[in-house]
Amino acid sequence: MLNLSALIVDDSAIVRTQLRGEIGAVAPECHVYECSGVLEAGRFLLRSVPDVLFLDLNMPHINGIELLKRFDAVLGSRRPPIVVSISSDMSPPTLQALKERGAYALLPKPFDRAEVAMILLRVVTMVQRRRVMIVDDSATVRTVVRRIVEHSRFNLDIEEAANGAEAIRLVRSQRFDIAFIDVEMPGINGLEAAGELLYSSGETHVVLMSGNGDEAIRRAAAHIGVQFFLKKPFYARDIDEVLNSLYSLGDTAFVSHRTPETFEDPDLQSVLWLDD
Repeated sequence: MLNLSALIVDDSAIVRTQLRGEIGAVAPECHVYECSGVLEAGRFLLRSVPDVLFLDLNMPHINGIELLKRFDAVLGSRRPPIVVSISSDMSPPTLQALKERGAYALLPKPFDRAEVAMILLRVVTMVQRRRVMIVDDSATVRTVVRRIVEHSRFNLDIEEAANGAEAIRLVRSQRFDIAFIDVEMPGINGLEAAGELLYSSGETHVVLMSGNGDEAIRRAAAHIGVQFFLKKPFYARDIDEVLNSLYSLGDTAFVSHRTPETFEDPDLQSVLWLDD
């Protein structure tokens, strides 16, 4: 397991010690820090951002939700930690507040070692650096998509290509984990570029983007091996759903799997029917 850093924020020293022990049993190399309250955590985050933040919500004076509300002010342009709530409060208003503030998962008290291990394994997958290419003939759209992708919980290095030909040239000379490709482009369109990328680079996942949700386009994309299709406009949570599915991370309280594009072949179905 890669080296990780974790910050535990809870007003109970007993709870912090228990969670530190569970993390140490699963990932001995993980650097674990502790804060007893939100103000102390805020000062910590001004200096350093951990990979994962285990946050109790029900603390005296200032609760954990208030810290999440102030994330942008505290973190600035730095990538936020992956937030795991360790509160025992599972009420609908609390869950909704956590979802709105970008929480990733819940870890109920008392702590279960298997659940701690699962969360840490997911965090390891998410913090690994991945190279992403955004392909669109509009510089404005590329900027918008870049901002959305940058808000993903995953650790993504982003490069841009202005057309299909440039995307193909980049993939032949460099390694990319994921390519977000617009369908409607002049010259080599998104479907053609996707087909070439999938043929020439088996390591690159392709996600097609389009303002047109036409089933014929989606069927053609699925036929050449594109697993995911994002209809514009989309948001950071949609990116996270796609990446959770691509890397088989499973559902969490706040992030679901995006279902891969699949279409039944009507010709094959008729053959199967005749065989019956």
